[in-house]
Amino acid sequence: MDSAAIREEVERILRSRTFANKKQLKKLLEFLLKHIDSQGTRPDLVIGELWPGEIRTKRAADVATEMNRLRNALKVYYGAEGADDPVIITLPNRAVSAGNDTNQGFWMTAQLRRDSEQAAAEDRSIDSHPDGPRGKARRVLKRVAGIAVMITALGVAAFSSFRFLRMPDQPRLARLDGSSLIIMDAEGKEIWRKVFPEGFGPDWYYAQWQPTRIWFGDLEGKGHTSVLFSYSPSGPLSHSSILICYSDRGKEKWRWTPGTSLPELAGSPATFITHAVAVLKATDKKPPRIVVLSQHSPWWPTQVALLDSNGNSLSEYWHSGGLSSLLLADLDGDGKDEIIATGVSEYDHQATLVVLDPDRVFGASIEVRPEFQIHGKGVAQERLRLLFPRSDLNRALFQYNAAAEPSFQDGVFRLTVLECITPYPGGCRIFYEFDKKFHLMSAYAGSDDFLSAHNRFFQSGKDAHTLSAQEQTAFQRVRCLRGCNSDFVPVGNLVP
Repeated sequence: MDSAAIREEVERILRSRTFANKKQLKKLLEFLLKHIDSQGTRPDLVIGELWPGEIRTKRAADVATEMNRLRNALKVYYGAEGADDPVIITLPNRAVSAGNDTNQGFWMTAQLRRDSEQAAAEDRSIDSHPDGPRGKARRVLKRVAGIAVMITALGVAAFSSFRFLRMPDQPRLARLDGSSLIIMDAEGKEIWRKVFPEGFGPDWYYAQWQPTRIWFGDLEGKGHTSVLFSYSPSGPLSHSSILICYSDRGKEKWRWTPGTSLPELAGSPATFITHAVAVLKATDKKPPRIVVLSQHSPWWPTQVALLDSNGNSLSEYWHSGGLSSLLLADLDGDGKDEIIATGVSEYDHQATLVVLDPDRVFGASIEVRPEFQIHGKGVAQERLRLLFPRSDLNRALFQYNAAAEPSFQDGVFRLTVLECITPYPGGCRIFYEFDKKFHLMSAYAGSDDFLSAHNRFFQSGKDAHTLSAQEQTAFQRVRCLRGCNSDFVPVGNLVP
C-alpha cells in the first residue's frame, strides 16, 4: 500500500479530537508508523521511545497496556470522526511469541477502506451462495431440523437457566471522554458510562496516574467485578476527591471521602486528593481490604486508609509529608502483601519510603519538628521508614526531592528519587535498588538528565565543579528512621 497514503491517514488521526489529549498515544502511533514494515520491533525499543528516562522501571506489560489503549482509541476514532476515512489503521493481535524477544506479525497494518468493505461483501456472498461452504452447512442443518426441534423442546428449561446464570461482560478497561467515564470489557466494548458535569481534574489525563485511580476486581467473592473510581473534579479545588464503588452493571454501591479536619491544618480546608487506590488480596484470616492513599492539598499531611468492601473505614495511618505513590508487594515472602508508599517527608524535606504492615495501619509518624507533628492519632508502627539524601543541585534549586515509581520484582525493590522537580524534563533521576532484606544494592545517576543539569548549574562561580566520586558515593547514605539496626541502610553487594 502507498506509504504516503498511510502517513496522511496517521496525520489525520493525530489531528483528530479523539487524540487531542492523548500525547502518549500519539507518540506510540508515530513510532509504529516509523516501523510499520518491520516485524523485528522489540518491546524494549517501544519502552525507550515512550519512557526514555524510565527504561529500568518499565516492562513489556506496560507496552501491552499502551497498545491496548491505542487499539481502543482507534476503535473510537473510526466509529465517529474517521468513519469515512479512505484508509483504516489496525493493530493486529500479536499474542503468539516467537521465542526471540519479538512477537510474530506486524505491530501495525493499514488497509484501504474499499478493500476492507469488499472483503466483507465477499464473505457475505460466500455465505449466501448455495454451493458455498456455509450453504452446504445449511442443507445439513435442515436434514436434522426435526431432531433439533425435539432436543430444543426438551432443553428449553435448561437453556433458560443457563442464560440467566451466564456471567455478563465484566468491566476491565476505562477511558474518559469529555465529562464521561466510560467502562468497557476486555475487548474494548462499552458496557456503561457515567457523566460527571464538573469534568475531571487535569491529573486524570496523565497516563501514569490513570491506572492508580481506578481498580477492577471481585470485592465480594461472588464472581462479579466491582469498579473503584477516585473522582476529582476540574477547576479550583473546593472539596476532597471521592472514592466511588460501582457494581459490574454500573450501579453505585457506596461513596467514601478521604481525610478529616485536623488541628495541625490551622484552619485550612480539609481538602484531600486521592493519589492511588489498591486492594489487599483476601487471606484465610482477612477478607479483601481497600487501601486508599490521599494527600492534603496543597502539601501535607498524607492519609493511608484501610476500608472494607462496603466502604467502611477500618483504620488509618498519618504521615507528615506528601506520599503520592503506592505499591502492594510481598517483600518478605510470607504470602501477605505489605503497603509501600513513597513521596516526600517533612522530617527534612527529603524523599521518603514507608512500609506498613497491613494489620498495623494506625497512628502518626514521629517528627523531630514539633510544627509538623500530628497529635491525637497515637504512635505509628512503620515496618520501615527511609529518607534519601538530597544532592547539592537539589538543595540549591528546590525545597525537597521526592521518591517515586516503586516496584518489586524477582526479589529486587526499586525506586526513583527525583532531584529536580519542574520544569526539568526527566526529573534528574537517581535510581535505587534494594534486596528483599532492604540492603542497598545500587544507587546511581542512571540517566544524563541529572548529570547534564548538575554540570550546567555548577559550570561557573565559586561553586563550579562537575559531579565528583564523593558526591556519587553520598547517594548511598540512605537514612533509616524505622526498621533497621543502624542509622543508615546497610550496604549489601553494591553494584557500581
